[in-house]
Amino acid sequence: MLEKNRIGYACTPASIPYKTSRSFLLKNFSDNVFNQCVRSNIEDLMNILKWNVRNEIYLFRISSDIIPFGSHPINNLKWWETYNKELTECGDFIKNNNIRVSMHPGQYTVLNSPNEEVVEKSIMDLEYHCKFLDSLGVDYSNKIILHVGGVYGDKLSAMERFKHNFNRLSNSLKKRLVIENDDKSYTIEDVLNICNDIKIPAVFDNLHQQLNPCSLEWKDILYAVKNTWKVEDGPVKFHYSDRDISKKGGAHSKFVVTSNFLDYMKSISEINSDVMLEVKDKEISTIKCICTLNEDLPISIRTEQWAKYKYSLMEKDYSYYKKCSSLVNSPIPMREVYMYIDQCLE
Repeated sequence: MLEKNRIGYACTPASIPYKTSRSFLLKNFSDNVFNQCVRSNIEDLMNILKWNVRNEIYLFRISSDIIPFGSHPINNLKWWETYNKELTECGDFIKNNNIRVSMHPGQYTVLNSPNEEVVEKSIMDLEYHCKFLDSLGVDYSNKIILHVGGVYGDKLSAMERFKHNFNRLSNSLKKRLVIENDDKSYTIEDVLNICNDIKIPAVFDNLHQQLNPCSLEWKDILYAVKNTWKVEDGPVKFHYSDRDISKKGGAHSKFVVTSNFLDYMKSISEINSDVMLEVKDKEISTIKCICTLNEDLPISIRTEQWAKYKYSLMEKDYSYYKKCSSLVNSPIPMREVYMYIDQCLE
């Protein structure tokens, strides 16, 4: 029997007053400024986790900025010791509530760069991310997601360089690292080749596949990805997003389109997986997606969720608001209400 999918979002919520990305200018670095920032960020991490659990969200990506200048040479403070109590409390909450967390270093963390200085800084940054997750005391199903990097005029050599530099990482980091297909350089087929060689999991991003497709069929991709995940890695992790068609490239949409999401979930239904949404409205679409998969929502929840959209519908057309209000109080599934809202807002 398949387990229930965890569905989550990344980093900074859109509608609640918590954030874990407070920072400051490098020139202002001091013990006092640093500690004020870190303390507030960790406090809000716990606030976000508690809010998520109250709303049945058990998948969350922690901001890379939670420890300001976490991998910068200026930062020689042992924050993992100073905040051991607070980090342990966050980790215990994560474990006790079956939450899964992850981190995703930014575009300047490039493990396959031909520039050794860039590689060394990238390894330092990856080790910082690993130190943070290790400090929470969470197991190795809580991952660090990375892109392969650049091509540098010779893709095969760049892939070999990634594999070579992977061997320079700490054992803990090797157990946490997963790699994801990107929208320009490395297809999921490329990623699978690397993952199978160095024995780490692959993360499949649907939008990146649309923008940078490979020759494999959809079902073949899913099962090839599944086979890279071992028991200790946890359920397969997928990234899901819709494209913002009003912008160029792979910009993420403002909200998840209900019909697209349901089609996607049907396509991966044979695989135990967790789905990270990459979307502008963050937790709002996350709750929406969770509700679309729930056939039996009480009217109080239906009303609460539709209230998030009613002013937007009023601005579009008052008749949209009136009809949606009627739909919410009818016996139709909530997913159909969301489909109507999507239609109005698009």
